[in-house]
Amino acid sequence: MKYPHSNQSYSITVISAFLAMLFLLVSGRVAQLHAESSPAPPLKVAFVISNSANVIDMTGPWEVFQDTRAGDRPGFDLFTVSESADAITMTGGLRVVPNYTFSNSPHPDVVVIGAQEGTAHLSDWLRARATDSRVVMSVCTGAFKLANAGLLDGKKATTHHEFWETFAKKFPKVDLQRGNRFVQSSDVIYTAGGLTSGIDLALHIVEKFYGSEAADRTAAYMEHRRSSAKEDTVSSAL
Repeated sequence: MKYPHSNQSYSITVISAFLAMLFLLVSGRVAQLHAESSPAPPLKVAFVISNSANVIDMTGPWEVFQDTRAGDRPGFDLFTVSESADAITMTGGLRVVPNYTFSNSPHPDVVVIGAQEGTAHLSDWLRARATDSRVVMSVCTGAFKLANAGLLDGKKATTHHEFWETFAKKFPKVDLQRGNRFVQSSDVIYTAGGLTSGIDLALHIVEKFYGSEAADRTAAYMEHRRSSAKEDTVSSAL
């Protein structure tokens, strides 16, 4: 005995299920294509500042990250951070009001710390960032701040050439590299030599995230000739 109405209902159910599955597959593919076509947001860079912060230690890398483009958008989003919101006095009398404090800053992908006096809770903040940021880099004697936080123990590092002996005596657990432009201390931590070395390290970080073409393009825009990590720019200058 045939049941035409039952067969018709079954066919409708099968077709409905097929259309529902097709809709889910198409929707998923559209969402995937949208995600692939949407550019990733700029990487956040925190510049740590306190009184007596050296200007070029901050502004050198700042210019690099500021000028970097990832396609048609900025590659980095920059901000300053300090222990408090009070204005700080950098070298040469430059006054800067931090954008954020340690307690309310956005989570940074990259941390930059140059020569400066430091603050009471700086070491704690740096240790935390070394566990949840993608890069923590020092410039000049900013390496002292990383070493004070214990982040360079058992690792290679460098600092300004006039402070090599002081650094070596104060931090015997650190493998000090004399004469290097910059040093990769770990997967996260990097240290640069004095002053303008921070520019070359920042360009290296650009290359790490966006490739050599983006880094070279940024250097060309800045009219800066890149130096390699092991290029000894100290001996030739002395």
